This record gives sequence, C-alpha cells and structure tokens, in this order.
Amino acid sequence: MLLAFHFNCMLDTIDSTGHKIFSRALASIVSGFRLQDVWDTSRSRHVYTRTASRLDSLYVTNHLLSRKQGVETVATAFTDHLALVLRLAIEVIGG
Repeated sequence: MLLAFHFNCMLDTIDSTGHKIFSRALASIVSGFRLQDVWDTSRSRHVYTRTASRLDSLYVTNHLLSRKQGVETVATAFTDHLALVLRLAIEVIGG
C-alpha cells in the first residue's frame, strides 16, 4: 500500500515552520494501516514541498519501505509544489 496526499495538514510539528494544521483522521489512517513515512525520520526533515511546510506526503507499508532506494523532491514546471520522487528496488522474476 502506498498513500500519497496533499491534504493541507501534517502529522508532525517538524513538517512546518508556520501555522500547523493537524489531522486526527489522517493520523488514524496512517496508524491503522501501520504506514511509514518515506522520509528518513532520524534526520532533520527540513525538506518542504511548498513554502515552509511539507504538505505533500508519502506513506508506505513496511514491505515497500524495505525496498526504498531513495526519496527526493524535484522542481516541476506545472505547479508551485515540488514533486516527490520515491525510488524502489523491484524483484525481477525469471531475468
């Protein structure tokens, strides 16, 4: 399972330098499905996808997180947000 969203809310105070809007419903979904944030939470997460907030988030199951090769934000021409790019290793069968 992969949950990507832009809900104009956050789950952690580190995700914004300004006004913080929390969502109990989102926290319940992330907790209920045991989803993990793709950002390395052991480091400072001062990577914002819009202004001074990380509103665009990506949560995955532990299985997908174990396949993570990297995650980054990149500038895009079609929005004022940054695109969130997650690289995953895949298993090649019969290759």
